[in-house]
Formats: sequence, structure tokens, C-alpha cells
Amino acid sequence: MNSLRLRILLPLWLFGFLPAIGATRMMGQPLEWFFGMNGILLGGGVFLAAYLISGWLLKPTTAVMKGTTAVLRGVPPDAQSAEWLPADFWKLRCDINMVFAKQRQALNAAEQHACQTAQRLLNAERLLREAFTALQGLFAASDEGVLVVDAQGSIIASNSKLDDFLGKPVEEVAGRDSTRVLNALIERFEEKAVITAWIEKTSASLEGQNETPPLVSSDSRVFSLRSSPMRTDAGEVIGRIWIVKDRSEMRLLENQLRESQKMGTIGQLAGGIAHDFNNLLTAIRGNLTLAELTPASNQAGVRDKLQNANHATTRAAELVKSLLGYSRRSTGVAMRKSMNLKRLLADVQNLLKHSVDPRVTIQMRGGMDASYATGDATQIEQVMLNLCLNARDALPADKGVIEIAVENVTHRMPSKTAESNDAADFVMLVVRDNGHGISEEHRQRVFEPFFTTKAGSKGTGLGLSTAQDIVREHGGWIEFESEVGRGSEFRVFLPRLLNPEQTEEETPINNGPAINAPVGGQTTILVVDDEAPVRSIAMNMLGFLGYRVLEACDGQQALDILLRNQEKVDAVLLDIYMPKLSGRDTFKQLRAVGNDVPVVVCSGFVIDPDEFTILSQGRTPPVDIMLKPYSLDGLSKALAKAVQKSQGETPAFEITASRVPEQAPVLVS
Repeated sequence: MNSLRLRILLPLWLFGFLPAIGATRMMGQPLEWFFGMNGILLGGGVFLAAYLISGWLLKPTTAVMKGTTAVLRGVPPDAQSAEWLPADFWKLRCDINMVFAKQRQALNAAEQHACQTAQRLLNAERLLREAFTALQGLFAASDEGVLVVDAQGSIIASNSKLDDFLGKPVEEVAGRDSTRVLNALIERFEEKAVITAWIEKTSASLEGQNETPPLVSSDSRVFSLRSSPMRTDAGEVIGRIWIVKDRSEMRLLENQLRESQKMGTIGQLAGGIAHDFNNLLTAIRGNLTLAELTPASNQAGVRDKLQNANHATTRAAELVKSLLGYSRRSTGVAMRKSMNLKRLLADVQNLLKHSVDPRVTIQMRGGMDASYATGDATQIEQVMLNLCLNARDALPADKGVIEIAVENVTHRMPSKTAESNDAADFVMLVVRDNGHGISEEHRQRVFEPFFTTKAGSKGTGLGLSTAQDIVREHGGWIEFESEVGRGSEFRVFLPRLLNPEQTEEETPINNGPAINAPVGGQTTILVVDDEAPVRSIAMNMLGFLGYRVLEACDGQQALDILLRNQEKVDAVLLDIYMPKLSGRDTFKQLRAVGNDVPVVVCSGFVIDPDEFTILSQGRTPPVDIMLKPYSLDGLSKALAKAVQKSQGETPAFEITASRVPEQAPVLVS
């Protein structure tokens, strides 16, 4: 008896025994009747009947189960199973098995694809996590302050460099409002109107990257701002990136490179300047010698020789002043001022004529209207000298011509440097020559750093690239035309200043009477200079003008007189470069202890007035700054202004150098 028959037998016996008991009870037999032989016989009969029925059911049940198993497992049925199932069943079984097989195959493929997709997603997630970590590191380590905002103006992200620039975390400044952050950025710059206009214009623009020129912050550092929209692949603008870059170190390196290139230019000018300066010294020395040899009775002849020497001295001083003005360090973006470009070209012509062959013709042409621009005059002068020296090197052996010109024009800016092509007012500076010109193959590289066609060590290749950088920083650009064998023309365009303010340098010189202190020794001047001959000349000039004069050979001795000896001094004539204690340190110490004695600074070098404004530490700055060699009239005016400031009143009378008596008392201590 197999297990299947047993599983059929037991239910049949159970369900057959219970009805038999019920039928017996209905026949009136008591319950005790089942206990004993009657019950055994009844149970045995039911069991026998169940056994016979199970044997009859076993075969078809087994066949059905085997057929079903064959269908489900997809195996061929045996002959016994096949007898109990119709032939169409097996065809259906094959179709069902085929469907199940395809479903299993599709399911396996789907499972494999899902596994591969899941693995790819895991790999992508890992790569994304690594990329995000790297991006976070780059974002945090960037030396630029970055602000990322969405299309609604809410802040998405910012980095620590921006926090450093603002002085506090962005969240403390504005929470998530980008407008307040931009306002905080504006407050960090000195030129607030310029940066405000740029931000408003950039925010409304959907163009590519925009960048400001270098701007000076409130702590005197140089920064620039860049901004560009964020776009999807479809071109939709979803936000904007603002970047603040510290350009202080880069500006320092650029200035060092420019100063180096400027020194190279001075080296090219030096030979011609030395030649002319020696000619002037020869004229001075010769006239002084002739004056010594002229008999005392011939005072007119002596006066003529001295006047000739004085004229040569003036020309030499102007030449040195031009050279010093060009060689001084640039004042940078924070100190740009109004420039008279006609006067600047005249200075360039004055320097250039000492460095070209006398056979070369230098022409200057200017329009009728005044030409002004805002910028660093030294840098623009460097641009023009670079262009002129390049023109000089390209001239033919004879009949060379260099023409420099200035003209006010209305011009459209190149599309690369402006968002619109509206015409604007510019000043155009032109350098034209009739040299050998620039070949076609070299025209694309003329502004490339370190590119030069000059043989040997005649050129560094930095002149034009430096000139282009300077002009771009001033909001302009350079154009050029050239034809081989016929020369070149370079045109520099600078934004024109329509309403220039008159600067001190451009104020007409007043040749009227110079204020002088009353003769009588009531006004005391302290002359501080380490050069005895220069100090002696100043003392004698001041004594000739009627002042009482004290002297000091260095800054320390001057402080002793002013602070320790309690000497009454109305004004100080202070040299800058001295041993022990320089004029700068002397002036700084005077102001540090609260001494506001009027000071006239004099030096053989060009001095920046703003430097002494800083050194004065909020107290009285110098009354005037004079460049050596100074004249009697210039010295008289400067010291009279200082004395007037000291006394707080108008002096009793006025004289001019031409009205000074031949014999005036010299009061020297």
C-alpha cells in the first residue's frame, strides 16, 4: 500500500464509518452497541469498503497527478498517464509549456537586465558621490569667491572665500537672498556706482560671461567680478554664477613686468638723453667759465652768460623731469586721474627726439578740440613710447618719418569688447611710420607676449603685449594697419572724458607777484638737506628774500631743533632722501607727536602727493612739493604760502624776484 492509497483510504474509512454509526442509531441501537464485537464488525466492513473504493480511485488519480506533474514540469507522460488524458491535452500542454518557457526566458532576461541596471546605478551613484566630493573640495579650495543662485534669486551655494571677502558667512549677511549678498559686495568697493551699474546690467543680460575691470576694495586690494548664466542642455537659463577674484597678487606681477619693460624702454632712451644732457652741461659750464673770465666792468656780458647758463639749466631740469615722470611707478587703478592727452604726446615727443637719429622727422598733429581721458598718464605714456620706439626700429636708413597724432572721434567698439555696437566718444592716439611694415605671416602675432622679429637682443617681445594690456584696462583697444614696404599705423582708442576737472598740473602758471615775508628776521625757515651745496644755495636764496634761516644736515638734527630745542620755526624746507633719518620719516614723526609746522617738500625725484597725505596721519599735509632744481621765484612762492599758513594771516607786502634789491640782508644761523 503506497502512501497515495493510504491518503485516499483514511478519509474514505472515516467518512464511511460515521454514516454507519448514524444509520445504526436511527435503527434504535444503543450507543453501547458499538462497543464490543458489533462495533468491530461494523468498522471492519467500512474499512473493507473504503479499501475497495480507494483501489478503484487510485489508478485514475495517479494518472491525473502524473499528467499534471508532466504538464507542470514539461516532461513527456508515461503510457499509463496518457491513457487517462485526451490527445488534445498534450498539445495544450506543449503550448502552455512553450508559453511558460518564453516567460521564464523573458523573466531571466529581465532579472539579468535589472541586475545589470542596478549595478550600473550603483556604479553611477559611486561615481557621482566621488565627483560631488571632488567638486565640493574644489569649490571649497577655490581661490575665488563663488555665489550660485537660481532663477528666482535664491542662493544655492557659496564657498568660504566669499565669506572671507564679505567678512562673515553668507548666511549671516543675507540668509538665502542673493540681492542682499550683492549689495554687501557693492559696499566692499570704493567705486560703488560703477559696480552697481555693472551688476544691474549683468543681471538683466542673458549673454555669456561678463567681467569688470580691476576694482579697488575698501581695504585697498584689487578685485574683479565675473558672472555668467547657468543653462540647461536646451538653453534654458536656470540660474547665475557670481565670482569674486582677488587680483592683487596678479596685479603686482603685472606691474613688475610693466616696470621691467619700462626700464627696457628707458634703456633705449638713455643714450640720446645722456647726449643732450651733456650738451646742456657743456653750455652751462661754458657760460659760467666765460662769466668768470669776463671783466667785472662788463656787467652786461656777465649777465648774458649767466642768463644763458640759467636757460640751459631750465632745459636740463625739464628733460630730467620728463624722464623721472616716465620712470616713476604707476599709481594703479585706484589713482587714475584726468589726462590731457595733447600734453602727454608733447612729453612723448620731447623724450623721443633724444633717442632717434637727427635725420628722422618727428611730426605731431592734434585736433582743435581738447582731448582728455581718465587713466594713469605714466602707463599711457609707456604705451605711446613703446609704439614710437617700434616705429623707430622699423624706419629706413634715410628719410624716416614718425608721426604721432591725437584726435577726438566717434567710434563703435569692437564686438569682442562691448555688448552693444552703439557709437561712443573716444580719443584716438595714432603712431604712423614709413618703415618696412609687418608681413602677413606676422600680423596675427604682433600682440603675442615674447614674440619679436627684431634681431639679436634688440627686443623682448613685451612692448606691444604690455601696451595692449594697459589699453584694455583703460577700457580701450588697439588697431593697426600695415603694408610691407610702406609702413605701419597703430591707433589707440581710449574713452573720452567730456568734462575734465582741471588738475593742479594744468592750472595756468601765475607769473604775478610772489608773496614774501617782511624783511627784518621775524620769520624763521628751517632748511633740511644733507647736500651742503644745495643747502647753502637754499639758505642764501631765503636770506636774500629776507627770512631768518636755520639749517639741519639730516632729519634727526631737524627733529632736535623742532622738538627738543623748542626753536620757533614758521616753516620747514624738507629734503626727502637723507642719511640717518629720511624726509619721509622726519615728516611722519613730526605729525605723530602733533607738530603741525608747515612743510614744503623738495626732492630730485618725482613725488606722489598722496603718499605724504597718508604719512600725515590725518594731520596737516605738506603745503607744497617742489622738484629740484628750483628757482628763486618758485622757492619764494612756496615758502610764502607756508608762512602764510603758519601765521594764519596775509603778509604785510608782496615782492617779485625781479623787484628784489641787489643787496638784501642775508640772515643765516
